[in-house]
Amino acid sequence: MRFEFTVGGRAHVVTVEGKPSDANVSVDGRDGRRLDWATIPGGVISMVVDGRSLTARVARRDGGLAVWVAGRRFDLETGAADDAVGGARHGGRASGSVKAPMPGTVVKVLVKEGDEVALGQSLVIVEAMKMENDVRAPVAGTVRKVTVAPGASVGTTEAMVEIEPAAETGAA
Repeated sequence: MRFEFTVGGRAHVVTVEGKPSDANVSVDGRDGRRLDWATIPGGVISMVVDGRSLTARVARRDGGLAVWVAGRRFDLETGAADDAVGGARHGGRASGSVKAPMPGTVVKVLVKEGDEVALGQSLVIVEAMKMENDVRAPVAGTVRKVTVAPGASVGTTEAMVEIEPAAETGAA
Protein backbone atom coordinates (compact mmCIF):
# COMPACT_ATOMS: atom_id res chain seq x y z
CA MET A 1 0.00 0.00 0.00
CA ARG A 2 1.15 3.51 -0.73
CA PHE A 3 0.26 6.55 1.38
CA GLU A 4 0.97 10.22 0.75
CA PHE A 5 1.12 12.56 3.74
CA THR A 6 2.25 16.10 4.44
CA VAL A 7 3.92 16.65 7.81
CA GLY A 8 5.06 20.13 8.79
CA GLY A 9 4.61 21.36 5.23
CA ARG A 10 6.76 18.59 3.73
CA ALA A 11 5.28 15.87 1.50
CA HIS A 12 6.21 12.25 2.23
CA VAL A 13 5.44 8.93 0.56
CA VAL A 14 5.09 5.90 2.83
CA THR A 15 5.06 2.43 1.27
CA VAL A 16 3.91 -0.61 3.28
CA GLU A 17 4.55 -4.09 1.86
CA GLY A 18 3.47 -7.26 3.62
CA LYS A 19 1.04 -8.06 6.40
CA PRO A 20 0.63 -6.35 9.80
CA SER A 21 2.54 -9.18 11.49
CA ASP A 22 5.49 -8.84 9.09
CA ALA A 23 5.68 -5.70 6.98
CA ASN A 24 8.40 -3.65 5.38
CA VAL A 25 7.86 0.13 5.53
CA SER A 26 9.82 2.71 3.59
CA VAL A 27 9.54 6.49 3.76
CA ASP A 28 10.42 8.60 0.74
CA GLY A 29 12.13 5.62 -0.90
CA ARG A 30 14.68 5.17 1.89
CA ASP A 31 15.58 1.67 3.05
CA GLY A 32 12.65 -0.07 4.63
CA ARG A 33 12.12 -0.89 8.27
CA ARG A 34 10.61 -4.09 9.62
CA LEU A 35 7.23 -3.44 11.21
CA ASP A 36 4.83 -5.58 13.23
CA TRP A 37 1.65 -3.88 14.42
CA ALA A 38 -1.72 -4.52 16.00
CA THR A 39 -4.57 -2.14 16.64
CA ILE A 40 -6.22 -1.72 20.00
CA PRO A 41 -9.72 -0.17 20.34
CA GLY A 42 -9.71 3.58 20.81
CA GLY A 43 -7.28 4.44 18.02
CA VAL A 44 -4.20 2.90 19.61
CA ILE A 45 -1.60 1.03 17.56
CA SER A 46 0.95 -1.20 19.29
CA MET A 47 3.96 -1.79 17.08
CA VAL A 48 7.48 -3.12 16.95
CA VAL A 49 9.72 -1.19 14.54
CA ASP A 50 13.10 -2.81 13.86
CA GLY A 51 12.83 -4.60 17.23
CA ARG A 52 11.87 -1.43 19.18
CA SER A 53 8.44 -1.40 20.85
CA LEU A 54 6.30 1.73 20.34
CA THR A 55 2.72 2.76 20.94
CA ALA A 56 0.92 5.31 18.80
CA ARG A 57 -2.44 6.97 19.29
CA VAL A 58 -4.26 8.04 16.13
CA ALA A 59 -7.22 10.38 15.81
CA ARG A 60 -8.99 11.64 12.71
CA ARG A 61 -9.05 15.40 12.41
CA ASP A 62 -10.19 17.79 9.72
CA GLY A 63 -7.99 17.18 6.68
CA GLY A 64 -6.07 14.20 8.01
CA LEU A 65 -4.83 12.48 11.12
CA ALA A 66 -3.18 13.45 14.40
CA VAL A 67 -0.68 10.84 15.59
CA TRP A 68 1.04 10.77 18.98
CA VAL A 69 4.21 8.67 19.31
CA ALA A 70 6.67 8.80 22.23
CA GLY A 71 5.09 12.00 23.55
CA ARG A 72 5.30 13.84 20.21
CA ARG A 73 2.33 14.86 18.05
CA PHE A 74 2.47 14.60 14.28
CA ASP A 75 -0.27 16.14 12.12
CA LEU A 76 -0.62 14.20 8.90
CA GLU A 77 -2.38 16.09 6.13
CA THR A 78 -4.02 13.88 3.54
CA GLY A 79 -5.71 15.34 0.48
CA ALA A 80 -7.82 12.21 0.09
CA ALA A 81 -9.08 12.43 3.67
CA ASP A 82 -10.03 16.05 3.06
CA ASP A 83 -12.03 15.04 -0.02
CA ALA A 84 -13.81 12.20 1.76
CA VAL A 85 -14.56 14.01 5.01
CA GLY A 86 -14.74 17.72 4.31
CA GLY A 87 -15.66 17.85 0.66
CA ALA A 88 -13.46 18.78 -2.24
CA ARG A 89 -13.97 22.29 -3.52
CA HIS A 90 -14.25 22.93 -7.24
CA GLY A 91 -15.39 26.32 -8.46
CA GLY A 92 -16.80 27.19 -5.04
CA ARG A 93 -19.03 24.08 -4.82
CA ALA A 94 -18.36 20.90 -2.92
CA SER A 95 -17.76 17.82 -5.07
CA GLY A 96 -20.07 14.84 -4.73
CA SER A 97 -17.22 12.42 -5.48
CA VAL A 98 -16.41 10.40 -2.35
CA LYS A 99 -13.01 8.69 -2.06
CA ALA A 100 -11.32 6.62 0.63
CA PRO A 101 -9.12 8.52 3.11
CA MET A 102 -6.38 5.93 2.53
CA PRO A 103 -6.07 2.62 0.71
CA GLY A 104 -8.00 -0.15 2.44
CA THR A 105 -10.89 -2.62 2.31
CA VAL A 106 -14.59 -1.75 2.27
CA VAL A 107 -16.25 -3.18 5.38
CA LYS A 108 -19.78 -1.85 4.90
CA VAL A 109 -21.71 0.24 2.36
CA LEU A 110 -24.45 2.22 4.11
CA VAL A 111 -26.21 3.75 1.07
CA LYS A 112 -27.58 2.68 -2.31
CA GLU A 113 -28.23 4.48 -5.58
CA GLY A 114 -31.20 6.84 -5.30
CA ASP A 115 -30.83 7.45 -1.53
CA GLU A 116 -31.07 11.04 -0.30
CA VAL A 117 -28.09 11.87 1.95
CA ALA A 118 -27.33 14.73 4.32
CA LEU A 119 -24.04 16.58 4.61
CA GLY A 120 -21.79 14.52 6.91
CA GLN A 121 -23.92 11.35 6.72
CA SER A 122 -21.99 8.06 6.93
CA LEU A 123 -21.72 6.40 3.50
CA VAL A 124 -19.02 3.73 3.62
CA ILE A 125 -16.87 2.12 6.32
CA VAL A 126 -13.30 1.43 5.11
CA GLU A 127 -10.71 -0.54 7.09
CA ALA A 128 -7.14 0.68 6.64
CA MET A 129 -4.20 -0.40 8.76
CA LYS A 130 -6.64 -2.26 11.05
CA MET A 131 -8.59 0.96 11.77
CA GLU A 132 -12.15 1.55 10.60
CA ASN A 133 -12.70 4.88 8.84
CA ASP A 134 -16.21 6.30 8.59
CA VAL A 135 -16.36 8.00 5.19
CA ARG A 136 -19.02 10.71 5.17
CA ALA A 137 -20.93 12.70 2.57
CA PRO A 138 -19.13 15.91 1.56
CA VAL A 139 -22.45 17.34 0.31
CA ALA A 140 -26.18 16.85 0.75
CA GLY A 141 -27.88 15.33 -2.28
CA THR A 142 -28.88 12.12 -4.04
CA VAL A 143 -26.61 9.09 -4.39
CA ARG A 144 -26.07 8.78 -8.15
CA LYS A 145 -23.66 5.85 -8.16
CA VAL A 146 -22.11 3.33 -5.73
CA THR A 147 -19.02 1.64 -7.17
CA VAL A 148 -17.92 -0.50 -4.20
CA ALA A 149 -19.20 -3.46 -2.20
CA PRO A 150 -18.08 -5.01 1.09
CA GLY A 151 -14.73 -6.75 0.66
CA ALA A 152 -13.57 -4.50 -2.20
CA SER A 153 -10.07 -3.04 -2.09
CA VAL A 154 -10.05 0.74 -2.56
CA GLY A 155 -7.41 3.36 -3.22
CA THR A 156 -7.50 7.11 -2.71
CA THR A 157 -8.09 8.11 -6.32
CA GLU A 158 -11.21 6.17 -7.29
CA ALA A 159 -14.66 7.41 -6.31
CA MET A 160 -16.55 4.95 -4.09
CA VAL A 161 -19.80 6.94 -4.18
CA GLU A 162 -20.99 9.73 -6.47
CA ILE A 163 -23.53 12.19 -5.08
CA GLU A 164 -25.58 14.63 -7.15
CA PRO A 165 -25.42 17.73 -4.92
CA ALA A 166 -28.76 19.17 -3.82
CA ALA A 167 -29.81 22.37 -5.59
CA GLU A 168 -28.31 25.56 -4.17
CA THR A 169 -30.64 27.33 -1.74
CA GLY A 170 -29.25 30.75 -2.52
CA ALA A 171 -26.94 30.75 0.51
CA ALA A 172 -23.35 31.61 -0.33
